[in-house]
Amino acid sequence: HFANGEVVKTRMLIGADGYTSIVRKKTVADGEPIFTGTMTWRGVMDRSHFNKIVQMEPFKSIDDGINLSIIGDGKNFWVMDCGKGKIAWTGTAIYDNENFTDKHAPANTIALKVFKDWPPIVETLIEATDASAIVQSGVYDREPVSSWGATEGKFKRTTLLGDAAHPMRPSLGLGSTMAFQDSKCLADNLSGVDLGNTENVADALKRYEEERIAVTAPLFKKAREEGEKSHSENQAERMKANLESFLAMKKKMT
Repeated sequence: HFANGEVVKTRMLIGADGYTSIVRKKTVADGEPIFTGTMTWRGVMDRSHFNKIVQMEPFKSIDDGINLSIIGDGKNFWVMDCGKGKIAWTGTAIYDNENFTDKHAPANTIALKVFKDWPPIVETLIEATDASAIVQSGVYDREPVSSWGATEGKFKRTTLLGDAAHPMRPSLGLGSTMAFQDSKCLADNLSGVDLGNTENVADALKRYEEERIAVTAPLFKKAREEGEKSHSENQAERMKANLESFLAMKKKMT
């Protein structure tokens, strides 16, 4: 049943409608997603434009790979290649309330205020990005559950996929990967199944949920741990120690 009154009959329903999933409200009914205390700002620009405005090593050549992390008190800023001649940047900051900001203020204005007095490259990238294309949002997750719909049998031919099923912090960089893996697992379990047979479809969706929950539940815990660490007071020192350890190990191998 859709909001416009349209009714569609189908043999199964896959809720892939994000962390505020309407389908999940029916199948899991676990309330609203959990605000993690982190806000994020994201932007993308052409690599050619990036090289014109950023005159610093090691990014002078358009052939140089880009992976830059700037760590501060309760805030982080990353710059990276994202394919097809594009550069992506992401800024995160800790906030107790997701409604901390003026909803009517442009995202670029808020981002500039949040990262005021940070290294010049941060302000340069924010200002050089199309203001209308900067995305501001809170970071949410949900506690793992034993069923997304099909496993417990109440919704035999209904399940979830991607963030609708297992929203987690982006600290592991696995959001899209998990959704792709869900899709592959779902397709594998439905392969050869008679979609007209209710019990066969229910069994296939149950197998899918069992397989994916076994994978995603531990990753959720790891993502939450790493998300909290990434904004800890000693984050810069921890990263420095890890880098020094890595360089020492690499030196021994050469």
